[in-house]
Amino acid sequence: MANIIEKARAEHAYNKYVKGLESVAGLVDTLSGPGPFTIFIPTDAAFDSMSDDQQANLFADPGKLAKVLKYHIVPGYYTADDLLDRLFLKTREGQRLREWSDISETALGEEEIVGGGDALSYISSDTVTTSVRESIKINGGHVLQANVIADNGIMHVIDKVLIPQFTML
Repeated sequence: MANIIEKARAEHAYNKYVKGLESVAGLVDTLSGPGPFTIFIPTDAAFDSMSDDQQANLFADPGKLAKVLKYHIVPGYYTADDLLDRLFLKTREGQRLREWSDISETALGEEEIVGGGDALSYISSDTVTTSVRESIKINGGHVLQANVIADNGIMHVIDKVLIPQFTML
């Protein structure tokens, strides 16, 4: 298997985040180390949803870029199931990320299912568990793909670039 950096490079869906990591001294070495790390890695589309000026300001300021990139990294190993048991995670940047599940906003229907088989119970619980995992939000960004496992940690692909408080782009 590969470490988090190697895994992120191989996917080719997070090129802008990886490019940022490579331009900040020490981050690639840190994330290539033993870990464990949990990274909420934004897609290139997440960066593209920012204005051109915001992207330019972010990549032109090494201090600001380091702060934003570290805000996506959490020391420790947190699977999607672990995230459902927490409200906040402290990042390498120093601030906390807030996570929640918006499953409560999802209509589950009101049909009554009659049947006492173990298979029905398994299918029902598996469907609910999958729905809950797919509804995880990190600071308002949705987790698109959870539990991308690497040798030294785990990645969760998100649809938003997370910006720490009091950081202007």
